[in-house]
Amino acid sequence: MKSRARFVSVLSAATLLAAVPASAQDTDRSSAEPVGLWLMTPYPELALEPGETSSISITVRNAQLPPQRAALEVTGVPEGWDWTLKGGGREITAVMVGPDQSERITLELTPPADASQEEFPIELRARNGERTIALPLVVRLSEAEQGGLTVEPELPALRGTARSTFTFRVRVTNDGPEEALFNLAASVPEGFQTRFKRGYGSEEITGVPIDAGASETVTLEVVPSRAVAAGRYPIVMEVSDGGTSATAELSVEVTGEPAVRIVGPQERLSGEAVAGEETSFPFTLVNAGSAPAMDLELAATPPSGWTVEFEPERIDALAPNSTREVNVKITPSERAVAGDYMVAVRASGGPVSESVQFRTTVRTSTLWGAAGLGVIAVAVLVLGGAVMRYGRR
Repeated sequence: MKSRARFVSVLSAATLLAAVPASAQDTDRSSAEPVGLWLMTPYPELALEPGETSSISITVRNAQLPPQRAALEVTGVPEGWDWTLKGGGREITAVMVGPDQSERITLELTPPADASQEEFPIELRARNGERTIALPLVVRLSEAEQGGLTVEPELPALRGTARSTFTFRVRVTNDGPEEALFNLAASVPEGFQTRFKRGYGSEEITGVPIDAGASETVTLEVVPSRAVAAGRYPIVMEVSDGGTSATAELSVEVTGEPAVRIVGPQERLSGEAVAGEETSFPFTLVNAGSAPAMDLELAATPPSGWTVEFEPERIDALAPNSTREVNVKITPSERAVAGDYMVAVRASGGPVSESVQFRTTVRTSTLWGAAGLGVIAVAVLVLGGAVMRYGRR
C-alpha cells in the first residue's frame, strides 16, 4: 500500500560491499564504473500515518560482481510496530542478485494507531559473508487524514397536516479516500415515525455504501401520528461510518386539521315525526381535530315531498375541541305513510365533509285517524240503513 505522506528525499545508496581495486582507484574517477553490492531507495526520509501500512521501495544492485546472496534484516523498528520484507509478492529474508542486475524489494511498515509523533531511525542491512551494507532510513509520523462527509438536504423544512407524509431528499457525499458503508439514523419527537429509502426507490434501508468522492441521494420519510398537535417539530438526520459522522438539521410544521362529527339527538341517529307536521331534532357538531373548522354549511337530502331546515344554516368557525348545537327541523310529506325513512344530514366546508343517515319513523296524524274512523262509521251506518230498508222487500 502506498503511503499518503509527503516524501522528501534524494537517491540513497548503501556502502559498497566490495571495494574498488587499488589500480582502479588510482585511475580517473570520472570514468571509473562502480563495483559492488548496493542498497538504494529514492525516499530515505518519509512520513507515515499511524495505524496504516506504508510501503518503502528498495533496490538491491549488483555492479560487476559474480552472483551475490545477501541475508536481510531490519533494525531500529519501534516496539509495537509491524514490519515485513517482501519480494515478488512474498515475504523474504534474503535476496540473490546476478551480475550487473537489480532486484526490487519492499519494506512494509505499520505503526500503531496511538504511536507518538516522533522521528524514528530504522536501518535495513544486507549481510554477505562477513561483510555488511546498511541503508539508513528516517521515519516520522504525521497526523492521520480524516475522511470528509457532506450531508445536504434539498429542502430542510416542510409543511403539512397530521395526515401528511413529509419526504426529505438528502444528498450524501463521501469526501474520504475510500469507499465506506454509511449508517442512517434520525432523531424525531415523540409521536413521529421515520424510514429511509435509497434515491427514489421503495425498499427501506438502514445504510448506504458510497464510493470515495461519490454521492448518493437518500430519502427520509417522516410520518406523524394523527394525534400530533399543530406546531413546528425539529428533525435531526445523522449519517456515520463509525469514524466520521455528519448531521442535517430538518424541521416539519404540522398545521393541524379539523375533525368534525355529527351527533344525533341523545347520541342517536333516529327519531319520530308525524306526516305533514314539523318536528325539531337537536343535533350537535363536534370538532375533535387540531384546527378550527371554517365556514361550515349544513344541508340535507330528504325523501321526495319532505322539507328539512337548519337553525343555524351556517357556522363561521368551530374551534378545536368544541361543540355547537344545531336545530334540525324535519317535516314529512302529508301523504307519507307510516314507516321508516332515511334523511341524509351533511356538514361541509373547506377540508370538512361529514354526513350521517338519520332514520325518521313517520306516524300518521291523529286528526287523519279520527277522520278515517268517521268515514268508516258513516259507511257502516249507510250500509246498515240500506239493509234495513231494502231487506223487507
